[in-house]
Amino acid sequence: MKKLFPLFRPVLVMLTLVLAGSEINAQNAISFDVAGIRNTRKDVSGLNVSAFYHFSEKLVGGIEMNRFFPVVKKTDAEEIKLSAWDFDLNFHYILPVKKNWKWYPLTGISHTSENEYVVGAMWNEYTIQKFWSFNTGAGMLWELGSFVPHIEYSFTWGHLNQQFLLAGISWELSWGKKKKE
Repeated sequence: MKKLFPLFRPVLVMLTLVLAGSEINAQNAISFDVAGIRNTRKDVSGLNVSAFYHFSEKLVGGIEMNRFFPVVKKTDAEEIKLSAWDFDLNFHYILPVKKNWKWYPLTGISHTSENEYVVGAMWNEYTIQKFWSFNTGAGMLWELGSFVPHIEYSFTWGHLNQQFLLAGISWELSWGKKKKE
């Protein structure tokens, strides 16, 4: 755990500054998301769990955790087992399309820890790659009261450029009076 804290220190500082500066215009809402996610570059799938704070009707930011479950790929000479953890700090700017339909561009940062275990005929190799990336993309959501189904495409720029497809549902909690922009 001590090794992970220095990695998240910049994320925690950014999140604290954004939360402190946004309290004046806060919407008094948070949302919790669960989604399936697919890394199209590595052909691995996983689970996305996230929590977002609604700074206003349009600006939303939060922390996401992605767990890509182990996948085994076999060739004639070796067997490769690949899995990953990914932690993101992303921001969405919500724009209306129709009554309950909205779309959003997204941006943020992510830290990935990718594990690869290769078993060959004469040798075994275990590697861990850890790297930071810059996230961009867009999503679409459909507001159905407290529950909000959504889909999202994101591209990460960094050590490994990757593409992700995500589909899931959010549960939004509000308190106090809802402020209008």
